[in-house]
Amino acid sequence: MKHVTEASVMFLGATVLLAVAAAPALAQTTQPSLVKELVATWQRAATEIVDIAEAMPAEKYSFKPTPEIATFGDQLVHVAGITQRFIDSAKGAKSDSSHKAMTKPEVIALLKQTFQTGQDMLGSLTDAQLLEPVKFPFGDRTVSRFTFWQGPLYQIRNHHGQLVVYLRLNGLVPPTTARRPG
Repeated sequence: MKHVTEASVMFLGATVLLAVAAAPALAQTTQPSLVKELVATWQRAATEIVDIAEAMPAEKYSFKPTPEIATFGDQLVHVAGITQRFIDSAKGAKSDSSHKAMTKPEVIALLKQTFQTGQDMLGSLTDAQLLEPVKFPFGDRTVSRFTFWQGPLYQIRNHHGQLVVYLRLNGLVPPTTARRPG
């Protein structure tokens, strides 16, 4: 019995030593980060909108489901514009909301540039900075920087849903649907 107890104590001690030695390595790889999670969400949302923009043929950028609704291209320019407004607000700058008529390649380039700028800004933040109070660009209120950046994400996701309908009305399978396993 004495040998079993000694062996158990030695095994337990070795296990504790291994766990203590491994803890820093595990903590470094599994440490959650709000910034990393927010950037990953941003990247996915941006990719999905750009994929939709690329999926629609250029001649359909003027498509409107009904006369009073914005064209497909105008919806995309709006997403880029509202996202830019948040970016400019975060920089303390005023946005220029005027856009001329744009071709499909111009719209896609605008989206990519705008989303990359937003991603770069988000990626430069720390988790602590996400908790700091900032002025929201619409209305007269103060929110956390985390909530601030939910604004453009909401817009991107909202318009993604709308633009899926534009694709479907033109007989196209949305890229997010096409990527799903059968």
